[in-house]
Amino acid sequence: MDVTYLDAWFTTVSTICSCGLTTIDFAQLSHASQLIMMGFAFISGFAISTLPALIIKAQTHKTTQGTNVDDDHDKYDPENDDNCKTSHFQSNLNLPPHIRAELSRLPTPVQLRYRAYIMCIILILSLYFTIYTSGFIAIGTWLETHRSARYLMQNNATLSPWYISGMLTLFSFNQNGLTPFSTSLARYVDDVFLNIIFVLLVMSGSSFFPILLRNVVFLSRRLAPWRHKVIFDYILLNNHHLSTLLYPTLQTRIYCCVTLTLYSMSIGISLLLDLGSKDLQQHSPGIRFIIFLFQTVNLRFCGFQTFDISFFTTATLLVYILLMATKPQMLCALDESPFEIYWLTLEAQAEVDAETNNNATDRSDSIPMMLRRAMSITPTTSAEVSVLKQMKGFLRRQSLATKELARKEFSRTMDDERYSLKHSKRIRALRFRLFLIHFIRALFKHTFDFFVLTRTWLFVFIFLICAIEYRRMSPANPDITLLKIIFEIISAFGGVGMSLGYPDKTTSFASILSSRSKIILIATMLMGRHRGLLASMKDQEVIEYSAVNILARRREDYILQYHKSGTREGVVKEESDDFITVHF
Repeated sequence: MDVTYLDAWFTTVSTICSCGLTTIDFAQLSHASQLIMMGFAFISGFAISTLPALIIKAQTHKTTQGTNVDDDHDKYDPENDDNCKTSHFQSNLNLPPHIRAELSRLPTPVQLRYRAYIMCIILILSLYFTIYTSGFIAIGTWLETHRSARYLMQNNATLSPWYISGMLTLFSFNQNGLTPFSTSLARYVDDVFLNIIFVLLVMSGSSFFPILLRNVVFLSRRLAPWRHKVIFDYILLNNHHLSTLLYPTLQTRIYCCVTLTLYSMSIGISLLLDLGSKDLQQHSPGIRFIIFLFQTVNLRFCGFQTFDISFFTTATLLVYILLMATKPQMLCALDESPFEIYWLTLEAQAEVDAETNNNATDRSDSIPMMLRRAMSITPTTSAEVSVLKQMKGFLRRQSLATKELARKEFSRTMDDERYSLKHSKRIRALRFRLFLIHFIRALFKHTFDFFVLTRTWLFVFIFLICAIEYRRMSPANPDITLLKIIFEIISAFGGVGMSLGYPDKTTSFASILSSRSKIILIATMLMGRHRGLLASMKDQEVIEYSAVNILARRREDYILQYHKSGTREGVVKEESDDFITVHF
């Protein structure tokens, strides 16, 4: 098979950028070329590509530069730590020898940082190869037991089921969308088992990997001995400051909810608009649902196709374009520090007010009026205000009302144990409500950057390709349309690799474009691959929770439990992790 340098460049960039668009038939390449592309896909996958940063940090953590990044060059001063209620235990010299021996087994700050980096590497690789091995065995075993030309034939030759399994597992997990078949995965359209396995692999390697990794860290912490739990505390508290694959708990939940919402919306719209399509009549309703599920999951990150999506309605394709351009990570890139600082300030101010009886005024009467104003979306100044400004005003009033309710709740006394439980639940509910308002306001604030600054380049690229290809576009050639060009650009930028194709072509729509248009698509893939890089690098510059402070808190928590239980066995058995869990 003859391959031009431009097509080789295009396919290589597509593989490295985890995209999957091709201007050549990947299945027609030699096994050697396919193996090389598989190697590129392996090392460029987000799980593997994040490891060099952790390795470099682990090697430099002992240097002055590494110490400054962790902000541990200042010694911990328990006398000035107002948050630590047991600091006086640290200087207690009357501890039994076995307690002092147990405390001495804790790592030093330098050891803690180093072990945290190494543990991150081990957990990421372990999770990666566990998912990969499970998928490889599942697909390989299924293909081995279903040997037939329909499942294994390509170019009049029978491929090894384990070779197919290895390639599909790797390209599924790394979202490349390449297959050893010219027709992608169309031959498996009615194989429910393989469809589900592919969906799970794609989701595990993209949407759900941060969620799985965080739960693996939690599980490892639960199973680890007491002296090693502090390593996982350090990882969980610093999360994305250590690795871009770890999110804080709240952002992880938002990320999961947003992802599932996008999936559900796309599947629902596809069912409404295309369930009765004549092109799908040959399949049963259950298989149609599997097709929509498979294509929805793959259009988020991967580019596998079991059905020609060009037969879908234009409305469905527009929804697909929207989903390809939007990544849940963007919606979760929220700086929680201002919110956390304000919440602590609010709590401290309420405590001061309670002590000085400043909250004895008739504040309770003002709450209902404030809430009534907050629930009103109509502005009080002028009726001729834009909807966006009305929403901003509504969110601001909701924020003020929530803060006032939180102040009132903080000032309450908690004499009764039952009331104390209700008080705690109300505080958590108000905190979540205030964070949700803060999150929505942040989305409004960054709407301009989100939709204009980065997306401006996409409009430029679309315009350039249309200008280059205008002589060939519809009506001159009805198969080269503006919708296909937009779909190809968004697919390249989103690293999806899904294409509307071209009649009698097994490659992507990009294969029939001119050389200049292909170069623009290459630039689009590179830009999409590196979007958000600067923001993620800023999170890696400073460690939020110092190893010195975490170790000091762990020692004092252990000593506190000892004073409560009186024996070492009681300490180990009754040890509570509430202090750390609150901050995750």
